[in-house]
Amino acid sequence: MKKLAIVTGANKGLGLSVAQQLVHDNYKVILACRDITKGQQAEKFLGEETTFIELDLSDPKSIDNFSNEISQSYSGVDVLYNNAGLIYQDFNLTEEGFESMIAVNYFGAYRLTLRLLDNLRENKGRMVQVSSLSMYLARKLYLKNLHSKESFTPSSRYNLTNLYRSMFACELEKRINSEVSVAIAHPGITKSRQSRPYEVTNIRKSAFTYISTNIATGTEPVLKAIQAKDISAQKTFAPKYFGIYGKPGTMRLNRLVYNDELRKQLWDYTAEELNLDL
Repeated sequence: MKKLAIVTGANKGLGLSVAQQLVHDNYKVILACRDITKGQQAEKFLGEETTFIELDLSDPKSIDNFSNEISQSYSGVDVLYNNAGLIYQDFNLTEEGFESMIAVNYFGAYRLTLRLLDNLRENKGRMVQVSSLSMYLARKLYLKNLHSKESFTPSSRYNLTNLYRSMFACELEKRINSEVSVAIAHPGITKSRQSRPYEVTNIRKSAFTYISTNIATGTEPVLKAIQAKDISAQKTFAPKYFGIYGKPGTMRLNRLVYNDELRKQLWDYTAEELNLDL
């Protein structure tokens, strides 16, 4: 019987690459994407062992609809790969009044994971949370004025969301007592936007273009996080050298992630903001 994996943001880049490899490894893969047209394109490209289901991580109703459909259609979930996210977005608020990168990258992953936790428990499954090298650039836990323009820059807020995603994964692992395994992975710096074989797009060059690696280098740490037997959210799977080059290894996380009190503050804040807890 095939295992079931859910990949968010699976229509392009790292998500598409991971989904393709999971199909090759005999998984049934749910492609959870916001854009219907692109989600359907990905489903057609990847073949009959994939199913596209619409998911907008900025919309709690969409998350509820998605998780309800999973529960009604499938007996359990083996892998949830929280991959989807916004990168360096200008300031924008969701309908709930949340800053968009916080809403999608962090709140969306928190909501979806907790809503699917029983499905994962049923199969003794695994949640893999994507992170980024940018988490190391976040120097402080900010919870006040998180959804205002005060002190907002696209880069600093993106850095913060990756710190929060890593802290969430570590705290979740602590709170669920091994009922579901939890891992963190980051891809380094990859040319992920170029890995959409069914749609050619113009790629803007930046300084990162000249140090980035191919999509396979970024995919392998995620696959390792999915496949490895002994895992812990205390470290992140990442390319071995500088977190950018080479085969997958593990790296320590931002030092703030290991602060129990800060993780608790973040969890309590999030649970209250979203009215959702374990």
